[in-house]
Amino acid sequence: MVALAPALIGAPACAREEQSYNFDLPSQELGESLRAVAAQSGWQLYAPADAVKARRAPALRGRLSVQDAVNQLLAGTGLTARFADRTVIVRTGDSADSADSAVSNDPAIVVTGSRIPGAVVASVVTRVDREAIKAAGQTDLGEAVRALPQNFSGGQNPGVGTGAGQINTNVNSASNVNLRGLGPDATLTLLNGHRLPYDSAFGGVDISAIPVAALDRIEVVADGASAIYGSDAVAGVVNVILRRDYDGVATSAQFGASTDGGNVRGQFDLVAGTRWSHGGLIAAYDFARNSAIAAKDRDYTSPLDGANSLYPEQRRHALTLAGHHELAPGISLSFDALYANRHSITTGGTAAARYVFAPDAETYSISPELSVALGSDWTMRVLGTWGRDRTHYDTRFSPAGSIETRTTGCYCNSAWSAEVNAEGPLFALGGGDARMAMGAGYRNNGMAFSRVIGAAAPDAFDVAQGSTYGFAEINLPFVTAANAISGVRRLSVTAAARYESYPGIAKLATPRIGIVYAPLEDITLKASWARSFKAPTLFQQYVGHQAYLLPGASVGATGTVLYTSGGNPGLKPERARSWQAGAVFEPGAVPGLRVEASYFDVRYTDRVVQPIAGSIAAAFNNPGFATLIGFDPAAGTLAGIIAGAQFGLQNFSGQAYSPDAVTALVDNRYTNVAAQKIRGVDVRARWQTALSADRNLALEVAGSWLDSKQQLTAALPQTLLSGQVFNPPRMRARSGVTYQSPRFAGSMFTNYTGALRDARFAQAARLRPQVTFDLALRYDLIAKATPDAEPPLALSLTVNNLGNARPGRIAVTGPTDTPFDSTNYSAIGRFIAIGVARRW
Repeated sequence: MVALAPALIGAPACAREEQSYNFDLPSQELGESLRAVAAQSGWQLYAPADAVKARRAPALRGRLSVQDAVNQLLAGTGLTARFADRTVIVRTGDSADSADSAVSNDPAIVVTGSRIPGAVVASVVTRVDREAIKAAGQTDLGEAVRALPQNFSGGQNPGVGTGAGQINTNVNSASNVNLRGLGPDATLTLLNGHRLPYDSAFGGVDISAIPVAALDRIEVVADGASAIYGSDAVAGVVNVILRRDYDGVATSAQFGASTDGGNVRGQFDLVAGTRWSHGGLIAAYDFARNSAIAAKDRDYTSPLDGANSLYPEQRRHALTLAGHHELAPGISLSFDALYANRHSITTGGTAAARYVFAPDAETYSISPELSVALGSDWTMRVLGTWGRDRTHYDTRFSPAGSIETRTTGCYCNSAWSAEVNAEGPLFALGGGDARMAMGAGYRNNGMAFSRVIGAAAPDAFDVAQGSTYGFAEINLPFVTAANAISGVRRLSVTAAARYESYPGIAKLATPRIGIVYAPLEDITLKASWARSFKAPTLFQQYVGHQAYLLPGASVGATGTVLYTSGGNPGLKPERARSWQAGAVFEPGAVPGLRVEASYFDVRYTDRVVQPIAGSIAAAFNNPGFATLIGFDPAAGTLAGIIAGAQFGLQNFSGQAYSPDAVTALVDNRYTNVAAQKIRGVDVRARWQTALSADRNLALEVAGSWLDSKQQLTAALPQTLLSGQVFNPPRMRARSGVTYQSPRFAGSMFTNYTGALRDARFAQAARLRPQVTFDLALRYDLIAKATPDAEPPLALSLTVNNLGNARPGRIAVTGPTDTPFDSTNYSAIGRFIAIGVARRW
């Protein structure tokens, strides 16, 4: 099977069979005509590669629905088509079982947010395909997801500087997705529906390790999805879907630099593939290298030392392989694999105490899948994943006039899983077959952490956590346009549930229900409700904890006080309840226009934090921290904490330790105590029109308004997160215009980041909104054979941040802090690049 055309940017709606489009296609290869129909309508279309190969399609002209257009193209070929949720699946004219298995056996037919192919997802799904990424001048998936209004650039991302808090520590310059700003560990990132090993310490996945050349599309569901995928899918799920087939070889290269200095970047990629009668193989390689941006290159960085890095020097290799083969009728084997290696260098500190942070990150994984048609349109799949992600860090600290200290270690993550599932029809309903997916599996995550400072004893652990799970999902299409009644053009309900057992931590059941209702031809309403969870990370559980004995007088107490912070093996899962409701408007009077808006609400509890961020003396005077302070602690409790402490008891009390003299225990280890409330609105609109037979214009706008608050303990007041520095702004938006002709393509995008407030000091400050413009142009030196083919030879120009907008300055707490909010603004400034692409 081969994905003949990805969906255009936008989210799926109900299949509106009656909507028509103006087609003007010549007689050509069947695959090219099917591709053109899908591209013009924004539908996804899949077909067996060997079935459409070398077939001619008749000319297609006139105003037709997608169904009529596809059926005219397939007339007389013996092929048939199945239509569901803006998706067309072309099948051979064999028996029903073998024909329908074309749907079930193809792992490329992915519905992110559901286990059932063709299911109507009640949540908003944002799709960004490879062509849209290329049209925007983006060269890696990290850039692509950071441009999404729902994503926050804080967390683990290159260019995030110091002073933004531990969760925003740039460990290895990876690119993690961070939906709603809930943290990279609360967003699940998949590759072709398969999990990947975690990156570094914070539970995210490095999405930049996947070459753009291998991509078909990215699908983002910004809604709780643990009932479908398990742990981590609290803020949502991001599914990176690879190209299914490719035949030939293509290369591209880009060279550019920031106009203010630094960030001289070169990038090269290659994609090659082949197809045969029963399968195909595709390989993609990407290499990128950029120089650093130093503080001396920018005039808004004082008092930061000029040698400090605002953006790290990086070198990246990335390789992806994907293949599939039909072993026998109804039995197919597929796999995807990736390897990536990245080295970065970051300079920090001051002239009196310099450090150089130079981590090496390496990740690799392989995910095989065996699919077997069971008959009656049921399919069984056996699949697994094995992967490793290793960040070896090497930090050199060089105080002036003193001996250099070297810190080395590894955040070494591993993951493997195995699953068996089945999917197929249960019974007939008015809108089609009720279908079910069900399965069970086992997943294991491991982490080997080490830190060695000079000749000191190492801080290290090597642990693994396994979990078993079972799930079921059902899709009930009660009404479609084919049997619509007055006031009900479409009505479908989906329900899912998952049970997961983490030995020693918890057993959880997470449900999800969704409804799609279209009262009129132009309007579709969607709503979903779900519970989700996130297991505590192994780093949060097992990183060493410390024990300090302090004089009670220093905190306003008597006797002595034991203070402990660090890892906590007793952590439990974080839990969330989310609901979402929205509407899709596709007016028949304005062909090509699609507007989607949704409201979301998340209640996230038992969040794992180290709650006391400042002085513990202040905690004694604030009743909100009372639950973290145990007065007159038991001797056995104290002994257990001291015995497990990384360096034993560190006594700063000035007297010998005696459990009887300890009047208070302050427990600031990671704990399930914080609660967050997140609500907001997402809006996306796109209008595409044909200016002529071979010229198209598209306009789009997307925005997200976010209101998020956090409460550290039940006795403390809520604090605002959104709109505060080092957190997502309350408003982000991106709009653009794209023009395409036979030899030329151009796009202009506007990016808006809302105002931020810095309330860390007595005098609060406001950072004004920022607007940037991105320009991307491409000219084909050799004309394409067909409108949807790759150009044989093309030149491109990319200009990001055309007006060279600069970040606003903020006050700092020390001489090494980055003097702007590097989680929301970039030091890159205006970036200009030229590129060349060649199809061989």
